[in-house]
Amino acid sequence: MAQAKMYQVDYLSAKLRDAFQDYESILDQELRMEEADFIRAKKEEIAKKLGADKIKTALIKAQEQLAKAQEDAKDFMKTFANRHRLQDAIGYRFGKNEKFTPLDVDEQVDDFARKYARTYMKKTKAQKQRESLLQIKNKCRDAIKLTNDIEEAQAKVENILKTKAPFVLEQYNPDVSLLEAPKRKEEVETTVNYG
Repeated sequence: MAQAKMYQVDYLSAKLRDAFQDYESILDQELRMEEADFIRAKKEEIAKKLGADKIKTALIKAQEQLAKAQEDAKDFMKTFANRHRLQDAIGYRFGKNEKFTPLDVDEQVDDFARKYARTYMKKTKAQKQRESLLQIKNKCRDAIKLTNDIEEAQAKVENILKTKAPFVLEQYNPDVSLLEAPKRKEEVETTVNYG
């Protein structure tokens, strides 16, 4: 039995990571799409359940009234300043108090829908597949790191992949015979003749 070298372990680990990467990204995209669809479908229902639609309508009306009141106040200030020749001295500000807008309500509903979706997404088929894929990947990684013989490690990984994830086995195809020790610095250096 040949003892596994660190570069051999790293090579097999990299091949394993690359083999799983496509499937993980596909499942991640599927999860994001399902989450977006869920949010889109449940947003209006959540807004009604929370009473956000009533609050939003009331805020829109209040905002319209506030805008009119602010315009009236500006007109009054201008009229007052013109009457008393205070145009240069106007320093009136309309308070920087935080006010809620209909957009704030929509953002809060979106946040709640995202939290609700995260809970829902834990139960989806794609999430369960992703978790099982991650467990298989971890078993393979452990087989590589914990086996002292690199050829035996590859055989274990291939056996795991054959039984549990044959679709990944197509992507995972390292050639252990091609693994050779890295060359020393002295062997790599070459002399350059200038002539």
